[in-house]
Amino acid sequence: MSRKWKFVVYPILLIGIIYLKFFNETTASFIYKYNELQSFIAFLIFYLSVVFVANLAKFIYSRKNKISAGKKNNVHFGIENIANFTVGIAVIIMLISFFSGVNPKDLITSLTIVAAAIAILTKEYIVDFISGIYLSFSNTFEIGDYVKIDQLKGKVVEISMLKVKVLNDDDDIVIIPNTKVHYNEIINYTKRDARFMTVDFQIALKYIDTLEQLEKEIISSLKSFSQYIEPRTYNLKVVEMKVDYLDLKFQYTLKLVDMDMQRKIRKKTIREVFNFISSKKEITTEKQSSKNNNVV
Repeated sequence: MSRKWKFVVYPILLIGIIYLKFFNETTASFIYKYNELQSFIAFLIFYLSVVFVANLAKFIYSRKNKISAGKKNNVHFGIENIANFTVGIAVIIMLISFFSGVNPKDLITSLTIVAAAIAILTKEYIVDFISGIYLSFSNTFEIGDYVKIDQLKGKVVEISMLKVKVLNDDDDIVIIPNTKVHYNEIINYTKRDARFMTVDFQIALKYIDTLEQLEKEIISSLKSFSQYIEPRTYNLKVVEMKVDYLDLKFQYTLKLVDMDMQRKIRKKTIREVFNFISSKKEITTEKQSSKNNNVV
């Protein structure tokens, strides 16, 4: 159903149900006879009210921030998560009332004690939900941002009630609990210049003659992409030096923001590093073989 129709249909249904329950004597007396029907009508009124308020909040936010129809950001997901959670609780109350025969109002009062026990048993889910609400309304990252969460890198595609979905560089959807996202270090690469790209890798010291040589070979392998990369922005950076290997970053700046091109250049860079290491292994093996032959 389109957004315009939702603003017409939901209020009409809501007003109609409220009229039949409270202002029409015939239908009101009929509904009052059946506890199950009371529970269902109460749920419908609550559901339509929550959905209408959620849609209205999303509409006002989209108009205020000039977000086109059909597009969503963190706030949209946050509003939907709160609405879904609220409706979920209402469904549970309605089902218990329906099968137990207890009036919904009396049931809500009696459930307050039980709710405390349920909260203790489901605290992990509650923490995930609260973390999801925080992530939805914070500016830590937004839908479409390229981030690093712990050791995972990828594009954020969804922030749900309990999980965050990330599309990694291998085009796999990785689902992470909200608490893990909240308590881990997050690097948002999109918050900087979105054209600035970094490829991280490790290489053993025995395969490197000079860093300049490695940098030149990587740059040379990317000549076919030179029209997409700003000249003089290539940089091979040493992050950390260990006993037998180096942590390196190869950095460059794209002329335009293009996620597909970013993946292609990243893949080409990683393959070139692999080819560089492989060639060094072959040379090392040949030298070792020659040395052994001379000894013999």
